Amino acid sequence: MTFFVVLSCLLLNHYWRKERMLPVDSWVEHWQQFLLTHQPRLPDLVRDRFLTLPLLFLMVPLVPVALLLLIAEGQLMGLLTLGMHFLVLMYCLPRVNIDALIDEYLQRWDRGNFEAAYLYTEQVAPGVFDESFTDYARMHARFTEFVLVCSFRRIFAVLFWYILLGPLGALIYMMLQQMIRSGILLLTGHAETVFNRLLAILEWVPVRMVALAFALAGDFVDAFRALKSRLFDELDADAGLQLLQECAVAAMLPYERGSQDVDFADRAAADLRELRGLLMRTNVVWVVVLALIILVV
Repeated sequence: MTFFVVLSCLLLNHYWRKERMLPVDSWVEHWQQFLLTHQPRLPDLVRDRFLTLPLLFLMVPLVPVALLLLIAEGQLMGLLTLGMHFLVLMYCLPRVNIDALIDEYLQRWDRGNFEAAYLYTEQVAPGVFDESFTDYARMHARFTEFVLVCSFRRIFAVLFWYILLGPLGALIYMMLQQMIRSGILLLTGHAETVFNRLLAILEWVPVRMVALAFALAGDFVDAFRALKSRLFDELDADAGLQLLQECAVAAMLPYERGSQDVDFADRAAADLRELRGLLMRTNVVWVVVLALIILVV
């Protein structure tokens, strides 16, 4: 079942190019506000502890999902369980089609209409850019970073935790990301430090697995050398993303990286196209490896 759910979700994620925002997506923000509003009503023993609200935010939503999975177990020859797994995993995947976003971005970039590329990206995926850019080289670097980080955190790492712990593992990892990105529950004590460290722990293995997949899907020698040089880096989420970025650049085909006889815009577009191809090949590598593991085990 795991292989079928992963393959189905990857295919739907790739070919679903329409609007993905769901009416229920705002529940996370409302849930955080509810916890902050009702914090004074908590028992004195836990009310003022800096981990209370973040843990409630992460754990309470898992209860109804776990109950539904328990109720669905064995019903209709497993079809209800299959459907629940599929829905939860699709919910954890990104709200934007990365491949379609790259296509639209490159169409505008290739015409030299950099401002249109910026505006379209902000419309489809708000928050990609933290600021307005007059330096389009920085804008393009930020877009490329978003593509890589979103692909890792909302696809590859989600799949890793789904394969390892099922839908609850994928859901709690995704919610941890959202809580850290919002930050409103992490303003007291050492909560931000604690949960950033937890994120780094959860991403330590997936980062290195994706980096190895980059090597298998691209320039193996350079990418594996980059991975080996930082294999035992400090336990830090940002350091993990830097490792991933270095391995992605190393895995990109040499003739794309080495084209210095063209201007910046053409070279940047070629690099982005090669990154998109690398991510697609990495998806294939993950599916093949998962299939082999299921066959062997």
